[in-house]
Amino acid sequence: MNTTDNLIPRPSHVALVDGPAFTLAPDARIAAGDAAAPVAEQLAALLRRGTGFDLPIVEDARPGDISLALVDTFDGGPEAYALGVTEDGVGLTASTGAGLFNGVQTLRQLFPAAIEGTGTPGTWVIPAVDIADAPRFAYRGLMLDVARNFFTVEEVKEQIDVMTQFKLNALHLHLTDDQSWRIEIHQPEDNPSGLAYGKLTEIGGEGAVEVPTAVPARGRHGFYTQQDFLDIQAYAATKNVLVIPEIDLPGHVNAALAAIPQLNPDGQAKPMSTTSEVGWSTLTADLPATYEFVREVLGQLAAITVGPYLHIGGDEAHVTGHDDYVTMVQQFVRIGAETGKAVVGWNEFAAVELPEGAVIQYWHGDFAPVVKQAEQAGSQVIMSPAANTYLDQKYASDSPVGLEWVEGGPFTWSEYYNWDPAQGGLEDHQILGIEGALWSETIRDNHQAQWLLYPRAVSLAEVAWSGPEVRNTGDFRRRLGALGERLAKQGVVFQEAPDVEWSAKPEYPFAGAIGAPDSKYGTIEA
Repeated sequence: MNTTDNLIPRPSHVALVDGPAFTLAPDARIAAGDAAAPVAEQLAALLRRGTGFDLPIVEDARPGDISLALVDTFDGGPEAYALGVTEDGVGLTASTGAGLFNGVQTLRQLFPAAIEGTGTPGTWVIPAVDIADAPRFAYRGLMLDVARNFFTVEEVKEQIDVMTQFKLNALHLHLTDDQSWRIEIHQPEDNPSGLAYGKLTEIGGEGAVEVPTAVPARGRHGFYTQQDFLDIQAYAATKNVLVIPEIDLPGHVNAALAAIPQLNPDGQAKPMSTTSEVGWSTLTADLPATYEFVREVLGQLAAITVGPYLHIGGDEAHVTGHDDYVTMVQQFVRIGAETGKAVVGWNEFAAVELPEGAVIQYWHGDFAPVVKQAEQAGSQVIMSPAANTYLDQKYASDSPVGLEWVEGGPFTWSEYYNWDPAQGGLEDHQILGIEGALWSETIRDNHQAQWLLYPRAVSLAEVAWSGPEVRNTGDFRRRLGALGERLAKQGVVFQEAPDVEWSAKPEYPFAGAIGAPDSKYGTIEA
């Protein structure tokens, strides 16, 4: 079987062409002008590691080379690319660096899986092929909950490295919650209420959720300095990933209430919490300090956010009265919009009048307000329905990590593949994209996170990229199996779905079932 049959996500157009295959020779080069050079260097680094070849970057191509060029390509949007392979060479063109980056991910998959290794002896042959490709949706995201369990800067970068090979291009960081506060906020000169913003990370940065069945029981603590956050974004930009920060308001705020007493009506700081319960904390609508606090936090975060989006949460404010919720969130969306960013919120925030450019992230509950805002206010929607996109759900009741609150499980790769984001009256043009959410109550490191993410995040990647006309469940199952060897050579942990014939087995970060003794953490108790 030729490697074009194993591409994930499935490209818009793939056609084998008559003629011999292309063989990457030891004296091959990568040709790229100055504008295409950054992506060419990434390709070269990948292929050098896998083949041991020198692969110098040059300006002009000769037969046997791989060439990358920024030129006007077909009308498929800014992330489209065209890839042609013949015996004489490989040509990749796109109108933007993002398009070139996407094309490189496809070219990577055309090579044998051994390319993911280090200096592997072999013959590097790819078929003669013509590919023209573009995404269905512009936004193809993952959310990483760094609040319940902290992930270091390097761990976030590792997550970016894996997700981008499947053309996922957005990373939503859930930075605050009841248990913790993960982003540094500097003390402002103008501070009429005397709020001690440094306490947010001094106190909140030490927090994490504690779950008896997780191993270790308590999540890790830590926080990002503003420079750390800029560093994550700079790295993400090299991989065509946009970072979306979230400050969850007006619920999920106990860490802020514990750090800053003036946010409480009685002026007394709340105790920190390690519980995984949700919906029990709230800001106060008639406290001036509430709006001073939100304005300062969102202002500082917007100032260090490179991308256009600022997520303000809005979900599960169960103890916030409806009128108070509307009063606060209406102000919060205006404050967010005043920063110059497009405001994003979970679908509960569709209860207020949203500013131009606002984005609604649907996850659960009543869909009607979402459709109404999309139709009447022109708000775009990120589709994250829990039953199809929540990556924290257990595969089965004996999964060593994960949650079990969403109805309809167990949740294997197919529940994340067999759905259409254009539902409930929404059309494609109203959908910005889709996002898979990984909540971290039970997760303690990147390997555990990967085990829940993969292969389900790969399913979401194809749903987000590939049109329904080229998707097929049985064919995708086969391609997932072929992907196993590639992931295993990268050291990526994945769940070995029993209905998939895998080309390689993963190395688990823990036992495959609760109670087995071979976990790196020891026995996981039920």
